[in-house]
Amino acid sequence: MTGLIYWVRYGNGMQHIDHAVRDWRTARRRRASERQIRSAPLRSLLNPADAAGVLMALVARQRGVRTPEQESEILNQMRDVTDPSDDLATRMVVIRHAADQAAPDPDLAIRSLAPLLRDRLTQGERDDLCRMLTAVATVHHGPTESQSRFVEQVRRAIYEDR
Repeated sequence: MTGLIYWVRYGNGMQHIDHAVRDWRTARRRRASERQIRSAPLRSLLNPADAAGVLMALVARQRGVRTPEQESEILNQMRDVTDPSDDLATRMVVIRHAADQAAPDPDLAIRSLAPLLRDRLTQGERDDLCRMLTAVATVHHGPTESQSRFVEQVRRAIYEDR
């Protein structure tokens, strides 16, 4: 104990402690900033159909890299909920970009998109969203445990009352 007191008092111990605390705070701020940067494409989505597309891409991503079969199912589901005159190819580029940015932290995506979906979707549309997520998850012989958990997280997030 005496050695610790002498190190703090006479051996520049307080400077070492200050540097360690400053490094810890800087790392915490950097992580928060990176989280904000990753969530920017998600926060820019204004259409619930785009948010649903991002969630479908993320549920497919829970199995690994999205396969052509999963992409085809996402396109089929998006055709059902979008206007036929919309340019679906352009919309899918935006969806893929937002999903790729959110892929390291799918919980962040759910937290970012849930308010939009809660506010803009009716009860029936929320049920349809859960059905669409399950349809994408079942593409390769049924959903995995992580996909089922993801769909359940989305279901809880969009149905909870504020």
